[in-house]
Amino acid sequence: MLSLAVPVVLVTSLAACGGGGDFFPQVPAGSETGSFVTRSAAPPRAPVASPTPARATPEAYQRVLTDLDTALGPGFGAIGSAQTPEDLAAALSAVALNLTIQADGLDDVRPPAAVAAAHTGLSDALGTLASELTSLAGDARDRDLCTGGSGLPRAASGSGGHLLRLAVLGLATADPAHHYTVGSFLPPGAPDQTRRPANGSLPGGRRGGYGELTVTASGGTDAVVKVLQGADVIRNVYVQAGASAKVDGIPNGTFDVFYTEGTDWDDANHRFTRDCAFSRFDQPVTFSTTNRPGSIEYTTYTLTLYGVVGGTASTTDVPPRAFPAG
Repeated sequence: MLSLAVPVVLVTSLAACGGGGDFFPQVPAGSETGSFVTRSAAPPRAPVASPTPARATPEAYQRVLTDLDTALGPGFGAIGSAQTPEDLAAALSAVALNLTIQADGLDDVRPPAAVAAAHTGLSDALGTLASELTSLAGDARDRDLCTGGSGLPRAASGSGGHLLRLAVLGLATADPAHHYTVGSFLPPGAPDQTRRPANGSLPGGRRGGYGELTVTASGGTDAVVKVLQGADVIRNVYVQAGASAKVDGIPNGTFDVFYTEGTDWDDANHRFTRDCAFSRFDQPVTFSTTNRPGSIEYTTYTLTLYGVVGGTASTTDVPPRAFPAG
């Protein structure tokens, strides 16, 4: 049987001396009621002002600017060489952080007096450029920007780039005795391009058969269809929005079909630079040729890159990194 232990609580009552009421210490008769000691506090110390740093010599200041170019150059190179939206977003974010660090470093520099205003303008321009690149990184994550082919011109064409060029000009001209140089990391600004090849086969691929392929794009965006056998490119077909393209000479075989949609085709890197999407057909296509007396039978395929009633081909989105680059 379980037993319940009852705790014992001891209550101690503290009684006041003198028959109750508030307790007051008793002072012997005839004695002083108390004494007070007055102490004076030490006066507060006045803050010690930090010495104003000496102005940089022209030679030292030019080294600061050269170091700035050296620190930022590789990051802008990474923006320009990015081939996927993910790589572009990462490069833009990294450079934005570095721009902020470099701007903070400039705030600790006391430049030659003649270029003090241009120096402040340079620091402010780096901060503005950092904010713009952070915003562009979001555009890349949303696939509004897809490669460095669009990301770098956008990075160089905003308000930050304009302010930077004004500061560079000010540093170069403010002191007739010293032509300061900086800003080599930033390329010239450029508007967005919209490159659109004609409908049909792009360069490359392999011929050798009778097979024919017709591709019809949606009315919204241009598209490129890639017919592959493993890593071997059989055909790249460009189709403008709302149009159709027919190609022939496709050899016998079973092939995978990928396609990408977007704006501004960069033929050198085989990518759309803006508004990109990537997909593949779930089933491969097979082309064959049969020789018959007096005739040749061969396969023709029609691929429609949007949903149609009665369509039999399903597609799946693929990550940009998984899309064939060739």
